[in-house]
Amino acid sequence: MTRRTETLPDCYQCPVDLTLDVIGGKWKPLILWELRPGPKQFNALRARVRGISHKVLIQQLRGLVRQGILERTVRDGRIRTVTYGLTEFGRSLCPVLDALAAWAKRHHRRMGLALDWNP
Repeated sequence: MTRRTETLPDCYQCPVDLTLDVIGGKWKPLILWELRPGPKQFNALRARVRGISHKVLIQQLRGLVRQGILERTVRDGRIRTVTYGLTEFGRSLCPVLDALAAWAKRHHRRMGLALDWNP
């Protein structure tokens, strides 16, 4: 099943469905998790989100910026830098991400899985 990413419906029957439309998918939760501590430059973010391609990271970031979850800051200097960070609205998702992380920490062994997490 593919998630809706660009256009959200006018009405949802389940609040979880709305949340998953906003932050669901393979990459968005990982991007948001990495931006929780603070803004990161594009290349630093790409290094932290292992396995994501340059193109897909750009697409996901643009979508999150359009939704008002992230802010994009461009600094022109000798070297142009692009930084992404959570907006106030985006920070409201931190408790959701914290709950997902707590669940994984609590139950990963039960599922026979290891966590390779480096903050």
